[in-house]
This record gives sequence, C-alpha cells and structure tokens, in this order.
Amino acid sequence: MRLSSLSLAALLAGVPFAAQAADGKVCLDPHYSYQARAIGGHDIVAKPTLGHDHRELRLSTTCINLSSAFNISLSSEFNCLDKGDSVFTSTIDGERQTCRITKVQPYVPDAAPQHG
Repeated sequence: MRLSSLSLAALLAGVPFAAQAADGKVCLDPHYSYQARAIGGHDIVAKPTLGHDHRELRLSTTCINLSSAFNISLSSEFNCLDKGDSVFTSTIDGERQTCRITKVQPYVPDAAPQHG
C-alpha cells in the first residue's frame, strides 16, 4: 500500500496543472492544452487552458505575417516556453512557416480608448 501511494504522489508531481513557475512567472507548457492567437505581424498571445492559472503571455517571434495564420502551434524542449522555442504556423491555403520565439513577456492588453 505504501509503495502505491508513493508512486501515485510521484506521478501527480510530474503533472503540470499549476501553470506558474517557481519564480512567479507564467509557465505555458505546450505539451498540454493551450490557446494561441496572432496579435500582429510578429507577435502571438498564448495562454494555458488547463489548471487555475490562465494568464496570457505575449510571444515575440521571427514569424512574418502572422495575421494570415489559420493555425498556430507551439513547441518546447522543456516544460515552459522560452526564447528559442519553436512556432509552427499554417494558412488556410496550406502555406507553412517554422520560426522561433525571440521574447516572452506577460501580455498586457492595450487600454480601451475613453470617450467622454
């Protein structure tokens, strides 16, 4: 019984449901569920969709013309996205592009203009 409890605890420790790294930064593990969308020619906003922390990241990339991307996929060698990790995009007509992340930062949406 004790061995199976330890095995279960070890298994659960490896599941990254907490999307927050030890230093308080947002950790997006692309091996699990996430959403990504283009917000400009070179930038992407991505967020984890599992767990309780759904804060968004702004990813600057070497990609061009992301506004025409139909599908955006992210890949990392480790658990959290960082500079140098891969971005794969495709358009509706099948054009593909592979590029790299050049900067990772928390996403802060532009303030809505105030009328009045």
